[in-house]
Formats: sequence, C-alpha cells, structure tokens
Amino acid sequence: MSFKDDTEFNMLTSKGNGYKQHLNHLQHIKSGTSVLKTAAIYGANASGKSNLVNSINYLKEIVTNDDVDILVPLSKRFRLDENYKTKPTTFRIEFTYKDVHYDYALEIEKGKIKEEWLYEIISIEKEKEILLFERKNNKVTFGEYFYKNKIDISYIEKFLSKELSEKQCALNAMYDRIDGDEKIDNAFDAFGNILIVTPQTYNSIYPFSIMSNLHSKEFAENILKNSNTGIEKLDVQVIEAEKFFSYDDEDFKQDLIDKLENKISDENENNKNVSFFTRNEFYTINKSEGKYLVSILKTKHFNSDSLFEFNEESDGTNRLFELIPAFDGLTSEGNMVYIIDELERSLHPILAKELLHLFVNNSKPNSQLIFTTHETHLLDLDLLRQDEIWFTEKKIDGSSSFYPLSDYKPREDKNIRNGYLEGRYGGIPFLGDFSKLV
Repeated sequence: MSFKDDTEFNMLTSKGNGYKQHLNHLQHIKSGTSVLKTAAIYGANASGKSNLVNSINYLKEIVTNDDVDILVPLSKRFRLDENYKTKPTTFRIEFTYKDVHYDYALEIEKGKIKEEWLYEIISIEKEKEILLFERKNNKVTFGEYFYKNKIDISYIEKFLSKELSEKQCALNAMYDRIDGDEKIDNAFDAFGNILIVTPQTYNSIYPFSIMSNLHSKEFAENILKNSNTGIEKLDVQVIEAEKFFSYDDEDFKQDLIDKLENKISDENENNKNVSFFTRNEFYTINKSEGKYLVSILKTKHFNSDSLFEFNEESDGTNRLFELIPAFDGLTSEGNMVYIIDELERSLHPILAKELLHLFVNNSKPNSQLIFTTHETHLLDLDLLRQDEIWFTEKKIDGSSSFYPLSDYKPREDKNIRNGYLEGRYGGIPFLGDFSKLV
C-alpha cells in the first residue's frame, strides 16, 4: 500500500453556506451527521487511487473470510520506507447499517491481529458512544452494553477464549453466536454489502441469476439498448447437456451433475442450478423433466436473428455489462455500497456521465457509489457537489494523501474541469520531457 502515516478518506459533508447544492445527495443518520451518497476520486497514475480500493477490499476480506491465511507476515502499510516494513497496519472504518452508526478498527502486526474494537456511536455532537467489544491480542472484552441489557454472552466468551485464532478477527468469530442481540451480526453483515468492482473482477452472480430466472433481465436490456450497443435484448439459450459436452468433458460433466443432484436433494436449497465457467463464458446447468440442461446468456442485435456470445461483443459492451449489476442494485434495492475502480474504463465519456446521472437521480436510501476515474467530463458541479470530488496526490516520499475539492472552495460558476487540467487542484501527473526519449 502507499499509505505511510494516518490517511483519511471520508464521505462527510463540508461545512459552510457554499455546500447547500444537491441536498438530495445527502443521507442523514441518527447519530446526528450527514453523509454523502457519491464520491469521485481523481489522481495521476500510481498516486494511490486503486490502493484505497484495495485497502477497503482487504479489510472486507479479513472480516468476512474464514481463510485466516489471508494475513501475511509482511506489513501492508508502506514498503518504500524500510522503517515501516515491520510497523503495524491499522484499518479503521465508520459506517451505518440498519440505523446504527458503528466505529470498527483492526490492527495487524506481522500477520497477526493485535487489536480490534467495535463501538456504537450514539451522538456525535455529545461525543457519546458505547463499547461493544475490544480485543488485545487474543483476549476479547465485552462492553457494559451487553450486561446492562442482560444479554447472555457466557457462551461466546468461552468460545472465544478457546477458539479465537490470532489470524481471525473477533467480529468474524462472533457472527451468529450471540443470542438476543443483532448488533454484532449487523456489523458483520454490513461488510458483505460493500461490493467492489475492479478492472480484474467479473460478476458471475448477475448473469447466473438471469439465467436461473432469479432476477429480471429488463434493467440490463434497457441499459444496453439505450447505450447504443446495437443489442436489442438478452436471450437465454438452452442446450441439452449431452449435446453441449464433448466426450473429453465427460468427467467435468459428471462432476457438475453430482453437484446439481446434491442441490436438488437438499430441501433447504432454493436455487436448483449450478454455475460453471468454460470456453470463456459462464453457464448454468439444471434438471427439467429428467433431462440435464445447460443455459448460456446471449445477446440478440437489432436487424438480426442471430444470437451472440458475450466474448463476441466489444470491450465496451462487456465493461458496461459488468457495471450493470452495480447500477441495478443501487437504483432498485439500496442498503449497499459499490466501489468501482476506473468507472470510465472502455466507456465513452457521455455514457459514463449518463450512468452517474442515473445513480444520483434514482439512488435508493442508504446506497453509496464511490469510484476512481480519470474522466474529466464528470467534473461538473451540476452533477456533483464540491465535497463529492476528491483528489489523491503522491508525495515526494511516495506516500499518498487524499483531499476534497471543497478544500479549495472554488466558486460554483467556475469551470473546475479546466482548473483541474491546469493543475490548480493537484492530482495530475508531473511528467518528464517526452521529446528527449527519441
């Protein structure tokens, strides 16, 4: 990571009369503050934008993953300075979930969790908070909240004293093990609602849910049609497994059938489909009227009866389809945070701007969109507030810092796109003389 000293990124509103624009971009929370629904992060290449995304993803993986080997002995803090390679790395995040404002932190040193805590913030103005638990090495202490509310924690105390690993976070170990209270479980569940999209990720759940009739394809079809991709609709093509798999695939086919039959026989399993990846595409296999059927999601273009696989579509179309689950969820479900690294990758600037318009005008409660970008057409105060635009700067020592546009307090009638490209707000590369390279 490129973070040396304490580095903060936040979704809080800036103070002053100049920040009353786009009041619908605010979400008021019970602890007495307001948070923003959108953040656009600009900066030069290798300035730290992706490292912020990776840091949040790393924290999420530590909390939600049962695989304790995710922690490594080498510090993730700042490796450009030898003195920092052995220093502990601390992650701290404040978030709200189900109307509760949490403050959670985790300190890692040499691949082991040294400290951890979880507070509920009651009132920011009154500086009132209550401790839910804190951890020192492998000893976990619960706050007075559980005793005052007569919540039985005798079992979880014994369980943690025997089972808690130095590589497992206590929040993970406690999940679904405290009867009579949901505060711990809700804090854990909140991390599952942080959804991260990078240039390397692909959301297989979304096409799988469409092919399995668990999710409507209407939103995806409308986005693809309105984006001038040439696609008229999505079509689920069904092929008998015996015809789909070749003789060489027999072992693979049988393994899928075994998994499917296990799902079918499981009374608690509602989804009777198995997804798999082969031939550069995602497929599902299910069983109907005694036959095993393979389904694949294809596209149908205007003025053509042919069906196309997604690997035949352009990079831009595939990138758009990767982003559709984010904008579908943010505008229809809410209670989720999407963090997208390089929002504009392979997209036309006008299309990227329309997607952002779609979110800011139609987002559901308790939803947030945070994204990194180089697309300067989004630097528009008719679209974003000043405190929703952030910059990252690489310091002389190679470490990263973050700051919002609102620190500069530009007039609302200023062309901030031109100002950014001219270097007034930082966050741009300072290049050498390329003419001397040839």
